Amino acid sequence: MLRRLKQTVIVFLVLLVSLAVIWTLLRLQGIQYLAAYTGYGFAKPLPNRVYPPATDSKPQACASGPIKVLSFNVLYGSAVIEDMAASFGNDDTGGYLPWSVRLPEIRTRIAGYDADLIGLQETHADTDIAMIVPLKKYSLVSYHLGRFQYGDAALLFRTERFQLLDSGQLWLGPTPELPLALGFRAVSVIRYVNWALLKEKATGFTFLFVNTHFDNAGGNKGPSSALFRERITRLAQNLPMIVTGDFNSKATADRYRLFTGSELTPPLLSNAYTLAQSPQVASEAHPENRIDHILAGGPCKVTATGWRIDRNPMANGEPLSDHDPVLVKLQFMAELNEPDTRQPHSALIARTRDVIAP
Repeated sequence: MLRRLKQTVIVFLVLLVSLAVIWTLLRLQGIQYLAAYTGYGFAKPLPNRVYPPATDSKPQACASGPIKVLSFNVLYGSAVIEDMAASFGNDDTGGYLPWSVRLPEIRTRIAGYDADLIGLQETHADTDIAMIVPLKKYSLVSYHLGRFQYGDAALLFRTERFQLLDSGQLWLGPTPELPLALGFRAVSVIRYVNWALLKEKATGFTFLFVNTHFDNAGGNKGPSSALFRERITRLAQNLPMIVTGDFNSKATADRYRLFTGSELTPPLLSNAYTLAQSPQVASEAHPENRIDHILAGGPCKVTATGWRIDRNPMANGEPLSDHDPVLVKLQFMAELNEPDTRQPHSALIARTRDVIAP
């Protein structure tokens, strides 16, 4: 009896120590650091200047053709997530129809938009994305770690129109260069910023296309906004930029003003709705009441037309997702923006470290 009790205690202690080691490795991101140092590397540096650099003989192109942009959080866009929900026996997907049921209509709807740039949120593997966007027509930028694929902020661009110059990710947490880094609040979904430096083949117009999905936990949204401002938004001073994303932030929030740089005139990033001359929309469709946004900015003037939110349900009357697709047509012009000179840019960046309340 005593021997059995001792064996039970030993097993319990071994289990307790094992759990403690696993928790420590997870909390200190040991797995992520191991992967980074054994071949998968850290995040690529973001472009920090006009690319390609302007020269006296060949200045940087500052005019594009019309660019149709789509941002869409598709809600649990993953066969894996659907299978996991089914394995628990309740098929719970948040009260919405399963992915496999919504997928055909999502595919048809996206095809009808005929966008040049697509920012998706809540997708998973490349195979899931290929079910709704034809990869023969679009090039996909997502995060891969060996065979593991994480498309929570996947972006796509029309292959025949744009050339990919560079791409990478920035992780929304205290260690943004560490792939799959934990968020500012450790017990939360891992989120990232996905970026692609693109060149329009017909014009040479070079710009940064960014897609992201901020975590909806209050402890993550404020610091993520500050990090986005410091690492991404600041680049719009020198580089044309288009941003899509589920920011989990309405346009009235302080954190929205932070990550768009809207204390400047003009803002570093402007909402496509504003660029489209603020068309009349229902109150619930206004950016002040939405958390999904398309933004644009940079040293070149940018105009927008056709901004809209597609609030149409599926043919059966059920919602397509818990988010509505956002669409706009953007065009960058040869005219340069006059920079705001009220205070040095370095001072503005320093202020982003004053993390706002979530």
